[in-house]
Amino acid sequence: MKELRSSSQILFSHLPAQTVDIQGRIWKVDAWTNPVTVPVDTDAIRRRLLSAIDIWRTQNTDNNLSADLHAGRPVEVIGVNPDQGVKVDAFPSVWRCGTCRRIRNQRGRCECGSSSWRQMHFVAFHDCGWVDAPFVPRCPTHGQVAVRHSSSSSVRELDFHCPVCNRSLPSGLGGGRPCPACHQPSVVVNVHRAASVYTAHSFTMVNPARPEQLRALLADGGKDKCLRWVLADMPTDRPASQAPTRQSLLDTLIGQGLDPAVAQLAADSAAAGGGLADAPSPLPLQPAVRDTAETGALEIALAMYEGRRRASDLPSDPVGDDLRTLYQHRYPPAIDAAGLLGVDHVDRFPVLRAVYGYTRGGKPAGETRLVAFTGRGRTVRLHGEANETEALYLRLDPVRVAAWLHQRGLLPAAPADLPAARLAVLNAATIPARGDDDRQRTAGSAVLTLLHSYAHRFIRQLAVLAGLDRESLAEYLVPEHLGVFIYASNRGDFVLGGLQSVFETELDRVLDLQLEAETRCPLDPGCDRASGACLACLHIGEPSCSYYNRFLDRKMLFGDHGYLRQDRT
Repeated sequence: MKELRSSSQILFSHLPAQTVDIQGRIWKVDAWTNPVTVPVDTDAIRRRLLSAIDIWRTQNTDNNLSADLHAGRPVEVIGVNPDQGVKVDAFPSVWRCGTCRRIRNQRGRCECGSSSWRQMHFVAFHDCGWVDAPFVPRCPTHGQVAVRHSSSSSVRELDFHCPVCNRSLPSGLGGGRPCPACHQPSVVVNVHRAASVYTAHSFTMVNPARPEQLRALLADGGKDKCLRWVLADMPTDRPASQAPTRQSLLDTLIGQGLDPAVAQLAADSAAAGGGLADAPSPLPLQPAVRDTAETGALEIALAMYEGRRRASDLPSDPVGDDLRTLYQHRYPPAIDAAGLLGVDHVDRFPVLRAVYGYTRGGKPAGETRLVAFTGRGRTVRLHGEANETEALYLRLDPVRVAAWLHQRGLLPAAPADLPAARLAVLNAATIPARGDDDRQRTAGSAVLTLLHSYAHRFIRQLAVLAGLDRESLAEYLVPEHLGVFIYASNRGDFVLGGLQSVFETELDRVLDLQLEAETRCPLDPGCDRASGACLACLHIGEPSCSYYNRFLDRKMLFGDHGYLRQDRT
């Protein structure tokens, strides 16, 4: 049997233990056959995975995955082998006669003489990850069973009886019984393709298309070089190379796999020989803040390694008078009014989408047990796809964010100059983890909620303006630097170049919508009194959202002292 699917379809709908429809039958995915290894920075993958599963860790439903990762459990990322594909098994092995509706576990000639069989489309599952064929009761006298109304998708509507004596048999297909795997109660039965049966969980991260890009950025200044470049508002296409200092040389040698003790000796030798530059003046950042800021800056530098176009540079493009007028007189005030420092277009945004596990039960992330994929030797196996797409990079104005935090009593002072405002926000705003309480009132939670709400509203307005499927857009937050990448996802219908077209001709319109479109929710006042965000106003699909639709609130944008309030003081 051979069926063709795109790599993105396989990534999201042909994962281990997932059921699929192929050629009119139901199958369960066993594994990707002889998968290819996706080159990644394993340390970065580990950090990103720990961040993604934090919401399960805090609710003790991660099956000890966080502890295993901290203990050094190996992590690998695999991609589908286009020549060998995916191995699937027929499942479930419950068949219904197309003539008399008898149910059997094997096909063959039916007692009624027919040989026409169809699979029952129900499965039994438990939130521990177990899935199997449902329990079908049989007549204790004749050992047979048939079903009326077999096309129903509701378990309650299935009417079982003995086709010999017409005796009524129990319904429910075993729902509610203990799980055979973990022996806990509440097995559930549903249609195999129901969302509650299998929910894949994934994350995205910036992944360099070529490993040498990461090595180049880590050399000659390393992460410090990237951080200073971002703090200066990225004045050049890439962070400029710096003469190596002792620390940057040490970071480079260790990053290349050299033993730390040997790297120390090499750095000491180079310093003694006078071949190293003096370290630049230290940035006034706390150590933990600096480490987080450097990691975020490296991600931004990697994302823009192949170049970017800045909205502020568009007036110098060789364009007609109409576009030049647009770039000079409409874009700057629209960007400023929308509370942004700038907007960039990145046409080769290197993104890795990795699926790390699944849950059963259909509840929000963290409320049911996470089942992680494993490979040989108990490695944590991530199923991924790396590609390059296009993105818009939006960055909030640090001076305005500092003033907004000060108004809310979360920053002692509001610096009026850009460098001081950047540093003040960085030092004050410790960004919460994904599993943290989103109701805590801190500078970090306020910054994250502001940026996240801004990004979701922008995605929704952009989809309306450009006529795009909202699910074809996704976000990648860099909250430490008040930035977010809005990129074209490979899951929806999206023609590459769509974001470029908006960037070149309609950026002012989408920013105007960000300010002027309806700010109320159709479900107000209930939504406003609850979290201030719901499916009707700010939520987007989980694969497109970095924080599981948490840390969202319209009031951050348009409430009292809202960041986008036109009458704010």
